[in-house]
Amino acid sequence: MRFDLLYVISTISWGGLEMNVLKLIRKMLEKGYSLTVACNPKGRFYHEINKTLNESWKQIDIIGLSDGFFENLKIFLNVLRKKNFDIIHIFRSSDVKLISLALSLFGGEAKMVFDPQIGIGVKKKDLFHRFIYKKIKTVIAPSEDVASGILKNLPIGKDKLKIIHLGIDVEKFSFKEDVRERVRKEFGFNDDEIVIGVVSRFSPGKGHEELFKAFKILAGEFENVRLLIIGEPTVGELDYFKKLRKLQDELGIGDKTIWAGFRRDVYDVLCGVDIFVAPSHAEAFGLSLVEAMSTQLPVVATRNAGFLDIISDGENGLFFEKGDYNDLAEKIKLLMENKELAKRLGKKARETVCEKFSFERYIGEIESLYFELKQTEVKNVQHSKS
Repeated sequence: MRFDLLYVISTISWGGLEMNVLKLIRKMLEKGYSLTVACNPKGRFYHEINKTLNESWKQIDIIGLSDGFFENLKIFLNVLRKKNFDIIHIFRSSDVKLISLALSLFGGEAKMVFDPQIGIGVKKKDLFHRFIYKKIKTVIAPSEDVASGILKNLPIGKDKLKIIHLGIDVEKFSFKEDVRERVRKEFGFNDDEIVIGVVSRFSPGKGHEELFKAFKILAGEFENVRLLIIGEPTVGELDYFKKLRKLQDELGIGDKTIWAGFRRDVYDVLCGVDIFVAPSHAEAFGLSLVEAMSTQLPVVATRNAGFLDIISDGENGLFFEKGDYNDLAEKIKLLMENKELAKRLGKKARETVCEKFSFERYIGEIESLYFELKQTEVKNVQHSKS
């Protein structure tokens, strides 16, 4: 069974959510689904889709959204009149109101799926939001923690909630010795240097400050340690990025730090890293952490709720306490000095990802959800006729 899908993502920023939705779109197109994507031309997501268009993407329709609510409402009413969608998949809270109102005015049988991929911290259980969220058939949570927040703050019952962990391409994110040699040569790393890596956006709470302070401690004890920072500032992040560059200079670690910027080949760059750190204070899930684990890297991550679904402390990674850069330095040092432990954790990390967090498993669960929603519609129609 194939579906007519409408994906709505109006964000103009660029991060893990947008990258994951782009991968989801590509996979659904490969599987032959009819796909329409509504996004804002001002955002990088819109341009990334257009940049990667080729002959195999002929079946996709792209709808440009504006910044105005009522203008977008008019756009969606027009779209819904022209095409009968089976599923409308939404990724931002602000788009729920828009699509819910459009469906209320237009009608139709499209099933609305809300997939925020972030925690919901604001309570929305008033009469207005009960009306808006009534149109939603399923809310997807990427972790147990996000699921708890959804039940607490949204007018959604357990019957409409489904936990689907995000997934990655475990073949692409796998360790390759020849790639390691090439990457380390590119960045000028010597064979005896220990490279600590991080992949993240630049915003407060992502943990860069603690990582820098922990690295200063390590650099004072080990001559052969280097820090590789992967990522670039996106919308609204430039000021904080400049503060981090200033902090680096104040700590005196600039000569041992490399800012790699945005890399499309993160799966290759990770092969050149020795220890991966995920210092974020709070995450809904932790896709970059899973990518590093799939590459068989030993990982050190903040003990935050979003990572609890991924790491078993001491089995497939190590936790450090949020904001405690001394604890972070100690955990990294432990891996630097205990090669056998690092190897064992990395091996188990890879096994965990292959078992629980593959992209094929993720796509399979998304497809199963679409199928369940469509089957429910068919059964309801048959029941009404009888």
